[in-house]
Amino acid sequence: MSEIRKFDGGATRDTSNGKHDLLGFMHPLCDHSYAKYMQSHRTMPDGTLRDADNWWTGFGKRVPLQSLTRHLEDLKVIHCGWFAYEVKRDGKVERDYRQYSIDKLPEGYRLLTEEECCNAIRFNVQAYLLEVLK
Repeated sequence: MSEIRKFDGGATRDTSNGKHDLLGFMHPLCDHSYAKYMQSHRTMPDGTLRDADNWWTGFGKRVPLQSLTRHLEDLKVIHCGWFAYEVKRDGKVERDYRQYSIDKLPEGYRLLTEEECCNAIRFNVQAYLLEVLK
């Protein structure tokens, strides 16, 4: 028989023994950073805003695995003390890695941060995991 907790107001509940501590497993700073990252990627090239849960319908395992690999490589480069840039040229997105910081970014260049890489990795892991769990 399970233990019962009794509260001053008269409510009763069973204990939390054996239950997942979702509050403890997730840190609010990480979750907030991830939400900001996801919000910043909702606007489509034509200016429309996609639903936040748009990715739940999935896009297979290959797409998130490819993206995960690119962002993990970016994070490794940054971790080694280099600078990682996303470069848009002729409608294509490329990566540029340099040992030095570009003071004035050329048009089409965007500096990638550790935070952004981690959030992109988190997204792609979740998208891949969702495919596994379906």
